[in-house]
Formats: sequence, structure tokens, C-alpha cells
Amino acid sequence: MIATRQRKQKKGSLLPVLLPIAAIAMLIVALTWGPSRAFITNGPLHPVANVADSIWATVSRPLTFAYQQQQITDRNVQVKQLNDKLETDRKVADAKDAQIASLQKQITAIQAESAEAPSPAPASSGAPGSAAAAAGGMAGASGASPDPAIALAAKQWSAMDPERAAALAQKLPEAYDAQVFAQMSPDNVGPIMDALPSAFAAKIVQSGPQAQISAQTGR
Repeated sequence: MIATRQRKQKKGSLLPVLLPIAAIAMLIVALTWGPSRAFITNGPLHPVANVADSIWATVSRPLTFAYQQQQITDRNVQVKQLNDKLETDRKVADAKDAQIASLQKQITAIQAESAEAPSPAPASSGAPGSAAAAAGGMAGASGASPDPAIALAAKQWSAMDPERAAALAQKLPEAYDAQVFAQMSPDNVGPIMDALPSAFAAKIVQSGPQAQISAQTGR
């Protein structure tokens, strides 16, 4: 019969755990105790202390209350700027919509007047004033005072982008376009006529006094 002895299990040693804890505790004491801290920051370890302080300041900055407050203030400023920009864009869009609605009302009124007005008798090509008759009573012809609605449309078209004004002119009768162009300056009429298709621009020229439209647009 063979007898065996059971070995006693050794208890785990706490030394590997206690040594790091003791080292950290000593480091904390060295950094917080006045004489040792002064020796570290002002003695031979001064460069290392400066680097450590800089790193700690960078790492701990996001955790400070002042930094968080500054972040919130900056975000509030950005939100306010975005809201102001949106409000400005909305006002510009509303102004453009109002301008288009005003032009549409003028167009409707002019079309109603044209439908109610009797057709003028055809004039001979050699009769005096035949150009004014071909223009459909254009406001600027023969020294006649311009229609207030035509004058207002001319002012609004002059302030519009040429491509946009050309797109609007293509939706209107050529005679009306000729009347509006007659109240505009050549510098404003030229770009609009250039943006129009050649065939439509020719119709506008034929609808108004030939000499006046050609002198303004250079066509």
C-alpha cells in the first residue's frame, strides 16, 4: 500500500498587487506635498513637470465647466446664425413671389383690356403714323404718356435677371413685350433680347415701332 501526502496549497501572494498601489500612493504624495512638489517643478525635473502639466491641461480641459459653457455658447451662436440666414432667405423668396403675383395681375388686366378693345382698322404702309398703329398704341410712341402698369412692369423687368425676364416675356403677347421694352433703357433691354429665341425676338420687333426697338437692342 502506497501512502501519498497531499501538498498544502499556497495562498496567493498580495505583493504584486500592493507594490503598484504603494507606488501610486507615493507618487500622489510626492505631487501633492509642498516641498516635494516644489522640488519636482523647480528642480532638475522642471522640464518633465512642464510637459506633464501641459499634457494634463490638454486632457482635462474638456472636463472643465468653463470649457463646456463655451461650447454651449458657440453652438447657440451657430444656431442663431443659421436661423437668421433662413429668415433672410424666406423674406427674399416672399418678395420674389409677391413680384411675380403683381406681374401676373398686370398681365391678366392687360389681356382683359385687349379682349374688350375693338380691333384697329388696318393702316396703309405709307400712311403717317403707321408705325404707332403697328405697335398697338405703345406707350412711348408719338410722345404719348406711358401706361402706369406698363411703366411699373418695365421697372420690375429692369430689376430682374435677364434670363428670368426673358422666360416671363415668352409667356406674354409680343405687343405687350414691345410696350414694356419701349419704357426700358437699352442697357436693360439688350440682355433680355439676347436671352430670347431669335424667332420670338423678331416677333417683338415686328410688334413695336421698328426703329425704336432696333435702336435699343442693336438688332
